[in-house]
Amino acid sequence: MPEGGLPERELQGLLEILGEVHHAEDLPSFRAALLDVLPRVIPNAYTSYNEIAADGTPLVTIVNPEPGGVFLEKWGRYGHQNPLVNRYLETRDPRAQRLSDVIALDELRRLELFQEVFAPLGVNHQLAVTLPAPPRLLIGLALVDERDFTDPEKRMLDLARPHLIQAHANAALRERLHDVLAAVEAGLDDSGEALVVADAQGRVEFATRAGRAALGLLADRDHPRGTRLPDALRDVTSRDWPATAVFEVGGTPLVVRRMAAGSRGGATVLVFERGARGASRELLVSLGLSAREAEVLQAMMRGRATAAIATELGVSPRTVYKHAERIYSKLGVHDRIAAVSAAWAALDAGRGAVAG
Repeated sequence: MPEGGLPERELQGLLEILGEVHHAEDLPSFRAALLDVLPRVIPNAYTSYNEIAADGTPLVTIVNPEPGGVFLEKWGRYGHQNPLVNRYLETRDPRAQRLSDVIALDELRRLELFQEVFAPLGVNHQLAVTLPAPPRLLIGLALVDERDFTDPEKRMLDLARPHLIQAHANAALRERLHDVLAAVEAGLDDSGEALVVADAQGRVEFATRAGRAALGLLADRDHPRGTRLPDALRDVTSRDWPATAVFEVGGTPLVVRRMAAGSRGGATVLVFERGARGASRELLVSLGLSAREAEVLQAMMRGRATAAIATELGVSPRTVYKHAERIYSKLGVHDRIAAVSAAWAALDAGRGAVAG
């Protein structure tokens, strides 16, 4: 072992503890991970997570393995006698402590706690460490066994404590964020907003109910619904994708607005809108288009294909192509998507001017 380093067994045990608890998504997962990994690293008969009131009364006790019987009732009745709990409440010293550090075994055996709780479990010794908690609460991890715990085991728990504190805080934060997102999602679902958040690889990270339905309208067989953006939106995370695009679905347009695009691996927020609403002919003419060109662009905004536009206007597809080329030139764009995006931007600007 290098000078000043940890023995290999302690190092391996510490790494195993940290690896198990740092990915907990909420506090129940954090507790479960701790109760699972600690007995593998520090052998003991029972491992427990405890929340204890300022007067020493146990409030929450989770034990692995479950002792059964009337253990929890007896622990609730006599837990306030625990010398380790009382030592912490007196000193607020958070370091790992053994029962043998604070009380002699023969004195411990005279306590009702030992006679009613420890003895029926066949244990004589305890090792415990605390985590930060509100002033009138004690959060502790306790390991009990028939044999006493060693100095290296005590040291390992002390070394793990700062990392357990951080993991506990991370789990609590993730839990709060999950609750906030769940509330936001419920609110958006109630309002009917069709919203989707995707990462830079096109994976769907968040979607409201209406957003999932909108993705379903564009879904293909290559990607199961809800896991990735459909191929129709495969380039939406690119900076070249327009702010607004329109797809024809079932004879009506599906408008896709890219509300935000994060930089370097950030998320992209998409809002979907279904309906035949578009810009007025007068607004499009104000962009420098002729009345006929405005009609063609209106049809593009409704998601109409070239052949359908030609049929609606009673002209040939070639004529529609010519109108489209002039539209692109006047708007300073190079394709249909960019032209539609420019039209939607003009419509939004017009709404803002009216609102202002």
